[in-house]
Amino acid sequence: MMLMYNVITARECALAGIPRTTLVAAQSCCLTRLSRGIFTVTRRCDHHEDFHVAIEDPSVLELRSSLTQRKSVAGSERLRRLEHLSVLDSYRFYRPDDVIGGTSAAIIHGIPLSHRLPPRRTKRTRADATGREFDARLSLGAPGAPVRVEVWNTRRAYTSRWVVRRQAALDATQRARWQGVPVTSAPRTAIDLARIGTALDGLVACDWLLADAAGRRGHDGRLGMRDRLTEAIEECSGLRGVSRARAALASATGLAESVSESLALHRLKEHGLSDVRQQVVIRDSENTAIGRVDFLVEASDSTPVVIEVDGAVKYAGHHLVDAAVEDNPLFREKKREDALRRMGYRVVRLVWADLWDSSRLRTRLREAHIAC
Repeated sequence: MMLMYNVITARECALAGIPRTTLVAAQSCCLTRLSRGIFTVTRRCDHHEDFHVAIEDPSVLELRSSLTQRKSVAGSERLRRLEHLSVLDSYRFYRPDDVIGGTSAAIIHGIPLSHRLPPRRTKRTRADATGREFDARLSLGAPGAPVRVEVWNTRRAYTSRWVVRRQAALDATQRARWQGVPVTSAPRTAIDLARIGTALDGLVACDWLLADAAGRRGHDGRLGMRDRLTEAIEECSGLRGVSRARAALASATGLAESVSESLALHRLKEHGLSDVRQQVVIRDSENTAIGRVDFLVEASDSTPVVIEVDGAVKYAGHHLVDAAVEDNPLFREKKREDALRRMGYRVVRLVWADLWDSSRLRTRLREAHIAC
């Protein structure tokens, strides 16, 4: 076991002679309890110097401190993934027949989980009143929150504050190993995310795996990964939730570059748009590339329509007062959008809230004369 991002365990404290009273007191000061007997150091503290020995990566402390001053989605996600990995690495209560799975396996494989919730989430469910799926159970959670280890076990199911143990039998083709502990393979993990959560959770996972395979091995890599995902679905045939996994893989293209884009494609198809092109490079009359757009569709009046998703995230840290500066992404995006409009394209910009509000999205699409 090698991963220890500023983590110390109760067992290590006992071996080092640190009194339990000191461990308890530090939890209201410079320690956060992440799991059963596992703690992370959140800052250097002159009152509890015994825990300085656990600070193996000061940059993680700096990241945690910076997040209290300035919110950063990317920074929060990175810190939260490190917390999960530290717990998975330090956890001492795996059973001999446990296999790490679910969201824990997703974090080990680098598969993205949604870190942003629907704007108006009123209850934890798989579908709202209109039948559209949403569920936040598979999110990373906020830095410092308790971490649940998720495992599959052949004989028993058990859930506590610190572990979720689901019952399943896994053969060798569905397993890999991480730090000496069995973990579900990446394709099986993606399928399980759809089965445990929603088709959208599975779509995000499948999209990422297809894109990753294509990035490493090109078109053949993408085809190979799709075959592996298909095999993983067949191995789960008859299990609860497998229909969601089939729907997720059917919608996945491997071309989405973010969770928002995966969700956008899912929603566009829900609204009846079948001929949607992704990551299209637009060129002018002189064959000069204007830019690559997220989606391209054709309106009912035959006008090409560019759909861009969640542009605000791309400009994090750039203020409107700097919009006249040529190297500002917001300024460059404005120039690109103006060029597209001059070429006869309509441009629709969708934000996260649009994707979760069916009537709002339908209005945006109708304004662009997109049949739906």
